[in-house]
Amino acid sequence: MNVPWPDDAVHKRLTDQRSQGYDEKLEKRRQAGPRSTADWDEEIEKAYARVQERETGETNSRLRLRRGNPPSASASSAGVSTPSRRSKRSSPALTVSSRDKSISAGPLPKRGRGRPRINSTPTSSPGLSATTLSSFSRKGKLAALTPSSAGSSSMEIEAPQTTLPSVIISQPTLRGRISSTWNKAAKEVMAAMVRISPNISDENFPRHLRKFKYMETGYVFRDKGLQDNFNVPRGTFTVCDCMTCSDASGCSCRDLSEIYDLKDKTNVFAYSEGLFTFEVPRGVDVIECNKYCGCGNDCGNRVAQRPRDISIEIFDTNRCGWGVRAMNDVPRGKIIGTYAGVLVRRDEVDELPEEHHGYLFDLDSTEVRNSENLGEKYTVDSYECGNWTHFVNHSCSPNMEVYCVVYDTIPYVNMPYVAFVASTDIAAGRELTIDYFPHTETNRKGKQPANRGDCKCDSEVCRGWFKR
Repeated sequence: MNVPWPDDAVHKRLTDQRSQGYDEKLEKRRQAGPRSTADWDEEIEKAYARVQERETGETNSRLRLRRGNPPSASASSAGVSTPSRRSKRSSPALTVSSRDKSISAGPLPKRGRGRPRINSTPTSSPGLSATTLSSFSRKGKLAALTPSSAGSSSMEIEAPQTTLPSVIISQPTLRGRISSTWNKAAKEVMAAMVRISPNISDENFPRHLRKFKYMETGYVFRDKGLQDNFNVPRGTFTVCDCMTCSDASGCSCRDLSEIYDLKDKTNVFAYSEGLFTFEVPRGVDVIECNKYCGCGNDCGNRVAQRPRDISIEIFDTNRCGWGVRAMNDVPRGKIIGTYAGVLVRRDEVDELPEEHHGYLFDLDSTEVRNSENLGEKYTVDSYECGNWTHFVNHSCSPNMEVYCVVYDTIPYVNMPYVAFVASTDIAAGRELTIDYFPHTETNRKGKQPANRGDCKCDSEVCRGWFKR
C-alpha cells in the first residue's frame, strides 16, 4: 500500500511491487541452489536501481552514491564524481562526491609520516568542486588517483611512506628497575631523586641489593618490644605551643636539651637558618620539635626531619666499591639525610651474619667510653633495608659529619636518628664520605680496632685503616 509522507522518500512508493520483486529474486536464488553471497549487496543494489528507474524514469544518483554503484550519466553531467563500489578489497581508488564529503582543492591535512605534495588547477565547473582523493588500501599503501570526469581540476598526490619500521621493545635493565623502585619510594615521602648511575652494570649488582628495600627514613622493628619502647605515650613528650620557634630559651620542648650558650647558660638551637651550627658537644642529642608541638613544618627547629632536597646518585667508584655523590652543590651545615634500617639490640649484633657487619651503625652518641652506661644499647642494620646512606664510604678526611637527633621519641630510650651533615661546602658530583671511626686521632698511631680494613681514601691524613 502507499503511505502518505511529507517528503519524497523512496520507501513510501510502490511497496507492493518492491516486495514482490524481492520475493521473486529470493525464489530464483533458491531454485539455483547454493551460491556464493559475495556479490549479494551488489545484486540488491541493482534490483533497487531497476525499481527506481521504473518509478522515475531516471537513476537516483543519491542512492547510488551512498550504496557505492557506478556513476550515472546524470551525476557526471552535474560535475559530481561518485565513488565506485569497493566490493573487492583490491579496489584501485575512491572518489568522493562533494555532496557527501566536499574536499576543496587545496592543502590536505598531514597523513602518515609526511605531508603529500599537491598540484591543483582551478575547476571550470561552477558551483561544485570536482575533486578526487586517493584512498588507503588494507595494506596501508596509497592507491592511484582516478581523474574526475568533469572539469579540468586534478590533484596529484605523492604517496607518503606508510610502512612502519620494525619496532624493538627493549626490556628494562635490572639497574633501571631497581633505580625506579628506589626513586618511587623516595618520592612517596617527598624526598629528592635517588639515582643509580649507568656506570653500574647489571652484572655488578650484589645479590642482596636485588632484594634491598629502600626506605628514606625511619627504623624497622622486627622485635615488638623495641617498637613499644620507641613509641612512647604522648604524655611523656615535652611539647611547645609556639607558632614559630625563634628563641630556644622560650621553647618548651627544648627544656630537655643539653645544648647551652656557655655565657648566658641558656638553651640554644642547633640550627641557624636551616643549617647545622656544629656547636653541639660530643655525646649530646639534638632535640627537635616533635609531632605534638604546635609549630608547623617550616619551624626553624624541624630540620633533620624534613624531606631530603638534595638529589643523590649511587655510583661505582672503581676504587672503594660503590659510593654516593650529591647531584647538587651542598653548603656547609646542610643536613642531607638520616641513616635507616633495622633496629637491633647491641648484644644481638654478633648473632647477625658476617656480611651484615659492614652496614651496622651503633647509636652510641651519648655513651661515655670506658665507663658504665645505663640503659639499653642499640645498633642500626642497613644490610637488607635502608636508604642511600647504606653506600656512604669512609674517608680519613671526610666531608660529612654525623650527629644524633631526636623527634619521634624521647632521648631516654636511646633510639635517636643519625643525621648526616655537610662539614664543608661540597661541589656537585663529589663523593660524600664520613669517618667510620671518628673518635681516634687522624694518624697511623691511633688505636686500631680489631675489625679493621685497609683504607684507600688517599687522604693526606689517611691513617691507613678504617673500622669495618
